[in-house]
Amino acid sequence: MADLKWKDAIEKVLNEEKKQLHYTEIAELIAECGYRKSLGATPQDTVSAYLTTDINTNKEKSIFAKVDKGYYILRKFLNETDETLIDDSEPQIINDKIVTKENHKIVNAFGIYWNRNLVHWKSTPDLLGIQQVGATEVNFKDQIGIYLLHDSRETVYVGQAIEQPLGKRLKDHTADRLAGRWDRFSWFGFYPVTDDTKLNLNAKFKEFTIQNLGNLLEAILIESIEPRQNRKQGNSFTGIEYLQQEAPEIKKKLKEQIIKELTDKL
Repeated sequence: MADLKWKDAIEKVLNEEKKQLHYTEIAELIAECGYRKSLGATPQDTVSAYLTTDINTNKEKSIFAKVDKGYYILRKFLNETDETLIDDSEPQIINDKIVTKENHKIVNAFGIYWNRNLVHWKSTPDLLGIQQVGATEVNFKDQIGIYLLHDSRETVYVGQAIEQPLGKRLKDHTADRLAGRWDRFSWFGFYPVTDDTKLNLNAKFKEFTIQNLGNLLEAILIESIEPRQNRKQGNSFTGIEYLQQEAPEIKKKLKEQIIKELTDKL
């Protein structure tokens, strides 16, 4: 089956589901159903961009309608009482390129409980993640933001990766006083990801206010502690959680170990 155009794939998913879906769910269903094999690095952002652009451009003539923050439905399934909302902070498509507003919210990408053992701790370690299964890999070694170190029971350390990027800060913790005290880490990154797998190191952020600070602290605490009574992410999250990918060096080492064990048994 040939790849559908993004707009056609989105329409097909919404037509089959006949209900409102978050753009992350739409992107995942596009991949699961095989409507597109080529997903790029940010398929969920791409879906959001196409939906936002179509609604902004065609207004009430758009086949799509936005019913809540991040949630969309085909207009033919829209109840008369629902209202279409436009969120200008979401990306749009211009000349087939994803573009975002000049200002970004604070936390634009994050990873939760990544495994220390899946990282190859060379001098400048790669921190590899994907937005969803089938998406192109992104390297977060140059990300800046807040990070947490965890052991099997609790969070043991909270730190900043500002003057030094995330990869360097984590590398340092493999040889300092915390070296033997953590096996997982979470991170909350400020730089957004572009569709060509790069971090937007030149991103400009909104003027920082007390409200921004409150939103940032709330968001990080909700995502890292996961309190049962909080049903939504913090207000400062616009990016997507990234799933960790094992370093290729780790895969190669494991393969060599398996071959050696088989050889020894011969």
